[in-house]
Amino acid sequence: MKNEVKKLLNKIIKDNYNLTLDYIRLDIPPKKELGDYAFPWFQLTKILKRSPILIVEELKWFLKGYSFLIESVKVDGPYLNIRLNKWIYTKEFLKYISKDNFLEEKKKNKNKIIFIDYIGANVWKPLHIWHMCTPNQWQVMINIYKKLWFKVISDSHIGDWWIIFGKLILAYKKWWEEKKLKQNAVEHLFELYVKISKEVEKNKNLEIDIRNEFSNLSKWDKKSIKLWESFTKQSIKAMNIQLARLNVRPDYNIGESFYEWLRLPKIENYPDLKRDMKEIVKELIDKKIAIKNLDNSVWVIFPDKEKIPSCVLQKRDGTHGYLASDLAAIKYRVKNWNPEKIIYFVDVRQQLHLKQVFAIADKAWWIKKDKLFHAYNWFISLKDWAMSTRKWKIIKLDKLLDEAESRAEKIILEKRDDIRWDELKKLTKIIWIWAIKYGYLKKNRETDVVFDWGEFVTFEWNSWPYLQYAYVRSIRILEKFWKKLPEKLNWFFENNKEIELVKKLKDYKKIFKESTIQNTPHIICQYSYELTKIFNSFYNNIHILNEKIKIKKLLD
Repeated sequence: MKNEVKKLLNKIIKDNYNLTLDYIRLDIPPKKELGDYAFPWFQLTKILKRSPILIVEELKWFLKGYSFLIESVKVDGPYLNIRLNKWIYTKEFLKYISKDNFLEEKKKNKNKIIFIDYIGANVWKPLHIWHMCTPNQWQVMINIYKKLWFKVISDSHIGDWWIIFGKLILAYKKWWEEKKLKQNAVEHLFELYVKISKEVEKNKNLEIDIRNEFSNLSKWDKKSIKLWESFTKQSIKAMNIQLARLNVRPDYNIGESFYEWLRLPKIENYPDLKRDMKEIVKELIDKKIAIKNLDNSVWVIFPDKEKIPSCVLQKRDGTHGYLASDLAAIKYRVKNWNPEKIIYFVDVRQQLHLKQVFAIADKAWWIKKDKLFHAYNWFISLKDWAMSTRKWKIIKLDKLLDEAESRAEKIILEKRDDIRWDELKKLTKIIWIWAIKYGYLKKNRETDVVFDWGEFVTFEWNSWPYLQYAYVRSIRILEKFWKKLPEKLNWFFENNKEIELVKKLKDYKKIFKESTIQNTPHIICQYSYELTKIFNSFYNNIHILNEKIKIKKLLD
């Protein structure tokens, strides 16, 4: 409706003052009772050089002549507050619900691909509370992009290489227990990793054995490769069990090792690698983006004006780090999928690293820098428990989810002591997962989050159960309401509560698009909460099913 009002103002000004404005500014009044839009009319006084009082009175008169669109016009200082005719909202709403509002996006986006890199879990380490962050953000944005008709491809990009595997293989050979391995491979690997790390602190000679084990793996020793494959497969399996509890399911789990060698076995079915890290480094040297030093190390030196620190692409011993791995991943993704955008849901500590990666990929002409986006998050912690991975004190994700389920069950029993056991279990699983997901997602990802059970698992106000209850109530109303309607009916919304709800519903598509600008899921949560509040106010003030339906013929 905003564009229609702008067009009308433009027409009035042109017809009556022979003036065409390049831009019509239209604001939203600070209070809804002031009107729907506010036009800063005072700008015309300088151009027309006429009495402000005359101009504003004329504008009021001209606007009132369009009563089919304008209900009232009031002067409020330098603004004309405009309230639209209620039938306009009725007509627009009926039009809105009768068509596919994402048809334009379907035509524009259906052949475009969004690639999302989002978790970076390590093979040997169980998922923990920090993995509440990126997977949940990632899943919401996937749903949004799909709603906007993009094809989305996701990759968990797991950590399955480097010297860590030397530690794991040595520890496995020394202390592995078959029973524990079968029960929970990742838990046992984590236990072995912690144990070997503590042993290394006591006996530095073990570092030589660790390097030797990793060297054997790097030289494709069959037994070492078999252990690497077993550790990786078991870890991916365990990771996906936990992610499934959050309703998160990646398309691929492509490890960092994939970009290091061409001879390691592929864990899953994804396109073959054509160019490994060594070839990526060579290409960057050939393009004079990277420089090879006499000591065999390779650096990327950025010009001072770019204000990006120099970085190592290849170490003196010929090995590569995360920079080469991420660059090889970009090259691979561009080659195989040609994405419209690659989004990295990785925490804020990787800001500088990804800034370097994006700049290098842009210089190499693989993909433009503006098609690479770091949707970083800050940190999450429990209110009464700090976490330290260095001290092996981690809050495991499965324990957190178990606790959430237990708390949700307790709340339900407090409200319904007559509930059947099977119904309780079913209801608990529906409520608890979305309660903690929403509790996290409603926060801006660019802020630290304290996981407070009292806030996350609650049935009050800005919580998932609060939204869920309103959703169920609205569905039941529709089920009853539609049965009472004749086939053809024109509604006329008269009550301000109705208008407020209709206006908010029409923001649905706009909010979806806004959330993709900076990949911020909390915008959707905030919209959902505001919509729920407006719906509840509407429900509590209007007797929907008891009132006679008022029918009024609408203008075509």
